[in-house]
Amino acid sequence: MFKKLFILSFAILMTVTLFAQDGEKCHRYGGYARWFSLGSNPYVVDPVDLTANPAYAAKYTNFLWGDIGTVGDVGQFAGFNFRVNKELTVGALLTRDDFMMPSIGQLDPGGMVSQLNANVPGAAIVPLNNNLELLGAYTMGNMTLGLGIAYASTSNEFKPATGTGDKNSASQIGLNAGLDLKLTSDISLDAALSFASVSANYEPAGAGAIKVKGSQTIMMIDARMFYKMTSKIWLVPTVHFGTMSGKVEAQTSTDIPSMAQIAVGVGINYKVGDLLIAGGPSLMMESVTTPAVANASPETKDSRFIFPNWNLGAEWQFNDWLTGRFGYVANTFIFTNQTMASATTKDEQVTTGHTPGDVRFGLGFRFGGFNLDATVNDQIIRDGIGNLSNAKATFAHVSASYAF
Repeated sequence: MFKKLFILSFAILMTVTLFAQDGEKCHRYGGYARWFSLGSNPYVVDPVDLTANPAYAAKYTNFLWGDIGTVGDVGQFAGFNFRVNKELTVGALLTRDDFMMPSIGQLDPGGMVSQLNANVPGAAIVPLNNNLELLGAYTMGNMTLGLGIAYASTSNEFKPATGTGDKNSASQIGLNAGLDLKLTSDISLDAALSFASVSANYEPAGAGAIKVKGSQTIMMIDARMFYKMTSKIWLVPTVHFGTMSGKVEAQTSTDIPSMAQIAVGVGINYKVGDLLIAGGPSLMMESVTTPAVANASPETKDSRFIFPNWNLGAEWQFNDWLTGRFGYVANTFIFTNQTMASATTKDEQVTTGHTPGDVRFGLGFRFGGFNLDATVNDQIIRDGIGNLSNAKATFAHVSASYAF
């Protein structure tokens, strides 16, 4: 089924390439806090786009950016883009294991290291952290091509006074390529391909000890176009496809659960004066397949059909230095869960449900080239004058940037 969906998404991508059009003007501010405040909106242009598509570095030249994160310093990262000349922009991202955007900057998204540590006696693999991504974008006329590479590794080796000790190691390498194509003043397309490979190894000491090796690959394809319908409205179709698969090798090779996901959405950008309204519905299908174990369990599959999935947002400029934002996210889903009934049979349960709507507020502060974007803690708004006596955090997540 997902093979057919992949072919369909590829066909849509080719159609987008032929009939794409331009959209919202790119502003050199934003980040995760802005994107989240606008309802995790895939229909707006924001610096978070360059985490998946390095071609966007050319839109955000001479740009320092990162996240201060949430309470507890969760989600912090730092990055920069520097314009070398008219055609070339180079940059870098330094991300941690709590990086929130699906991309080659996200470390061990399938939890390979933690799975081996939990299931292999003696394994003490150090989780991956501090991922360094180098990226560049090259502009040729109306087309920009981007390329990124990321790498992180850890090791943990015991060296006894005599003999040999256990060895543990992990690494991840990621590659992504992106395209930003402007066909006319009203026509543009962006597309990106990302690939990451995660490996983790445990080599116990001692005669006859069995080495355990885990590996996992992640691939994602994203495409989006902006079609200018009127002077104020742009139509924004999007396509996403992702897969994750892997195996563990010891005495034998065993496949681990695999994941596939596809999403197709259609949104709008409505821009008039200092007001931007963006959003729309999307359809998503997700599947996690657990392989069969001979004489022990059958293959089982958990799948989720989500429609409609709503990502809605609005942004308006109060004045030159203050911007307000509003977002809303909600969806309806059908979840199918399969469980083992016997070594050869399985039970299935189908549930239709709704993810409760999530209202979001945000603020943007601009002081010259410096920008501070934040999501507002909902409870602060509900407390009103009670904020004079409480000790709650005002902002849930904060991003910062500087354009020069």
